[in-house]
Amino acid sequence: MEHLEEAKKKYEAFHWGTQGKVKEATLPKPPKFAFAIGKIVSIAYETTKDGETATWEHEFGEEGGERPDLVADSKNHKLFIVGGDYKVEPRGIVD
Repeated sequence: MEHLEEAKKKYEAFHWGTQGKVKEATLPKPPKFAFAIGKIVSIAYETTKDGETATWEHEFGEEGGERPDLVADSKNHKLFIVGGDYKVEPRGIVD
């Protein structure tokens, strides 16, 4: 339950006060072996903040941070973002 409350708070901070929409999920374990697709140049996602739905795009490497890699699990071919200097804060993706 503690992790659920923490997830709700982080959702609300990232979505500028919107009530947390979180659920328990089974996430895939990071692969032990993966093949590189390439460096991630940008990422775009759609979300609602302040009651307004918008597509947000973040360019990686603009501020000198190391860009993350896009890799695929060599067994199941699922995609993963690996490495880089970026993290998620309430204001968005930052390096």
